[in-house]
Amino acid sequence: MSLLKKIASFAVLPEWLDYNGHMNDAACALVFSRAIDAFADSLGIGPEFHARTKFTLYTLSMLIHYRLEAKLGENLNVFAHLLDHDHKKMHLWLEMRRGDDVIALSEQLHVCVDQNLEPPRSAAFPGETASLLAALSQ
Repeated sequence: MSLLKKIASFAVLPEWLDYNGHMNDAACALVFSRAIDAFADSLGIGPEFHARTKFTLYTLSMLIHYRLEAKLGENLNVFAHLLDHDHKKMHLWLEMRRGDDVIALSEQLHVCVDQNLEPPRSAAFPGETASLLAALSQ
């Protein structure tokens, strides 16, 4: 995926504010996490797929860079860029934006997991998801 792709939108909620009146660091992590949920759903591995198959995504790492403050009610968009992937992992770059302003950046690594196994173990992405990831990487 050569360009950033919009994967989710959010409005800053009151419960996301800290005592300084701006979105706190935990809320930024939550927004990035929810954006990954939306991205997973677009890849066919969201909640409905999990309910049928017990396959899901686990986050292996998440690094966040905070750049600007976000205030109550502001609209934020999260964009993703697929940096790399293999048969069971994907490496993403995410940007949280308010208009053209970058609020926060996140680099993340996720793995596909089969929760049918005890303990749950990494597994290959299902065929359609693998195809979608391959298309995004071109």
